[in-house]
Amino acid sequence: MAKESVFTYVQKESIEIIKFIFHIIIEDQLKPIFLDEVELDDGQIKFFKKRFEDASEGTQYLFIDKSKSVVSKNCVEILNDVAKNFITKSEDLTADFKRHHNKTTNNGVFITAIIRIDGNIDLIFLMKLEHRKVYGYERKDKKAIMKEIQNTFVEDKRAIQKVAIIDVDSHFKWDVLAYDRNATGKKGLSDYFSNYLEVIERETPSVLTQRTLSTVIQWAKQNKSFLNPDFEISVYKQRAIDYLIKIKRVNSKDLISAVVADTDMLRQRRLKKTLSHFFDEAGLSAQIYAPNMGSLKAAIKKNVRKTAEGIKIEWEGSPEEVNIEIPSQVNSNDGLYHISIKTSKVDVIS
Repeated sequence: MAKESVFTYVQKESIEIIKFIFHIIIEDQLKPIFLDEVELDDGQIKFFKKRFEDASEGTQYLFIDKSKSVVSKNCVEILNDVAKNFITKSEDLTADFKRHHNKTTNNGVFITAIIRIDGNIDLIFLMKLEHRKVYGYERKDKKAIMKEIQNTFVEDKRAIQKVAIIDVDSHFKWDVLAYDRNATGKKGLSDYFSNYLEVIERETPSVLTQRTLSTVIQWAKQNKSFLNPDFEISVYKQRAIDYLIKIKRVNSKDLISAVVADTDMLRQRRLKKTLSHFFDEAGLSAQIYAPNMGSLKAAIKKNVRKTAEGIKIEWEGSPEEVNIEIPSQVNSNDGLYHISIKTSKVDVIS
């Protein structure tokens, strides 16, 4: 059965580079410079494995039509016969990328690689890497030898312009995981990169926004006994809402950190671990998307509590903002919850 989520920690740790090549893109040259071989040492293999791991966090996409997608067909042919097709189809993928960039493109290299996870799942990895003075390679005819990858390259992710991981065998519910540094507004990909991949978002930002908040709510309910006893449970939901409001593109790791922030480091680590598990199960881990706050209905943003006597308390936002205090534990003297509501006015509704 195809998996909902993206890579787990174990899968990231299991990444192997099976095949690796790049071709050189020069701004004022119509065609790329094609290579037959790239030589990497152990340190460089480790470096690129880390870049592949970074790239596993992106937006999920589906091919509009697999049977017509040039990228999909080339990737299928690569995996069908690696020895015969890897180099030639990597050239096709690079040339097609260059053609789709109808404006000037920065000098760089376009990487095609086969990566393996779990020891038996092969995926195609594509990455446009901008030329910067932080790394270099030596070219001998049609063979490239990576001379040095300086530490500054690791720190300068701006050199990584576009990445895509392609799953042609339906191991996952997504066909493509992609990230585009140059995307603007709420679009996850530049128009030309989207056209190159021929993809659409697997789930809309509206659906992802709703599921994100619902997942945080379910997590808080099921882990109430582990939460900070000084906080009403709604605090955690409100933290998620506040994050979604202020951020342009959701990063699940940052959202989880914002929700579970705690002065007790041990409790914070425990909460982070459990919420991360909930996100894994919901297929939200490593998802990157532009939140759509308009998709959140008032009902999901509202907090509702009901006492044993049938009294309902409803509010939005944090309890402190509306002068409500609902303790998380009963009073030790009488075994009852002492709820406090302060207000300047009380209206009779019925």
